[in-house]
Parts: sequence; C-alpha cells; structure tokens
Amino acid sequence: MKNNIDSSLILNRKVIIELRYSPAPKFLDLKGTILDKINSLNIIKGADWSIGDSALKIADNSNEELIKNIVQVEISRLSLISSKIDSIEKFVSDFMKVYDSISEIIGTLNITRIGCRIQGTYKTKSREFNKVLENFKNAFPSQIFLENFPTNDLRLQIVYQNGTYHIGPVKENDPFLIREFKNTDRKNDIGIGIDTDNYLLKTANDSIGSKSKIKDVITASLAVEKSLVENLKDF
Repeated sequence: MKNNIDSSLILNRKVIIELRYSPAPKFLDLKGTILDKINSLNIIKGADWSIGDSALKIADNSNEELIKNIVQVEISRLSLISSKIDSIEKFVSDFMKVYDSISEIIGTLNITRIGCRIQGTYKTKSREFNKVLENFKNAFPSQIFLENFPTNDLRLQIVYQNGTYHIGPVKENDPFLIREFKNTDRKNDIGIGIDTDNYLLKTANDSIGSKSKIKDVITASLAVEKSLVENLKDF
C-alpha cells in the first residue's frame, strides 16, 4: 500500500482509521496494560498519555492544537489519527500493530464498523480563490446558480455505497482549515478541500475483523482521494 498521490500536491492532510466493536468490558480493567503495550510500540514519539473512566489517549503533544498523531482506545472504539504522514504504508502498519496488541490483550474483538476518513487541502493550477471557484461552477449546469444570489463559496456532497465525500474550493485561512488543522504550521494556501469517509458495516452473517477488510476500506478512501486530486488539480 504505497503513497497514492504526488506529495507536492498535498497542502494539508489528515487520515483517520477507526474501528468500532461490541463493548469489551475487559478493557476497563486492562487500560494500564494496553497503555504500556502501545507505548512500547513507539508509534507515537514523545508520547503524552491520559486515562479516563472509559478511554485512553496517547498523543505526541499535550496541547490539543499541536497534536499531529494520536491513538485513542475506548471500550467500543479504536482510532489512529495523523496529520503528519511520511508514508501511508507505515501509517497502516502502525495501526495494525495497535490492533494486534489490543486483540492480544483483550481477546478477539467483534468489529461492527471499519472506517477510514481522509481530510485535506491540495494544490490547484489556479492560485486565486475566485478562479478556483469559477472552475467549480463551470463544471456544473448553469441552471443551478442564481444570478440574483451570487455564489461566494461552494461545497459539493456526494454519497455512494459505503462512503461519501465533500469537495470545494478553499481560501486562505478557510474555516475548514482552521477547524480541521489546528496546528500553527498548517499551510493556508488556496486550493481544493476534500473530505472523504469510507466504511464497511458488519452484517448478520459476515465477520469484518480481518486485516484484509480493514485494508480494503483504507484503499477505498485513498482511491477516492487520488481520483479527486487528479481530476481537480488543473482547476
């Protein structure tokens, strides 16, 4: 699973892998053991951790606005979130290590949902927001735009089987940037914004706990991201 798009096109990017599973009560008694195990993997550098009544978090910074990598484990949920990804392969490998560790300590998890969400902003050929917006408008039938209500911004939502994505132009210091990329070193450049979420739900007769199923969902999100970036980079 190699990096899927040219890194020079990426301005900001956050990838979230999340598993939801039937509540595992053993987690409540084994939080410390799980924390020690995840820390020993050395996935989060300079780890800052916290343990609550029903969750534990391991992050690379104690300041929420400076966090770039975080593992969160709850009684019915596991996630790895990163906005600093040098290698997709390593990121996925790290998640699998965490998944294996928790399964080893708690036992087999009854996975009910696999999700992979990618949020990002990406470079476009045009460096002016109004031009990028105009290119979006030109891609749609003119009948949907009202002359008496000029379009100042645009966001398109597409829903498909087992997934959704939002796309639109992004301006400097866009609310999307400020909300999703709180780090002070984020890139505030003009471009396109993408938010795609792909998932797989457990059915009555199906088990979805295999690593291949997890990788399938991740691959789907990466494919959507790549297609959108390639299709819109000339905007």
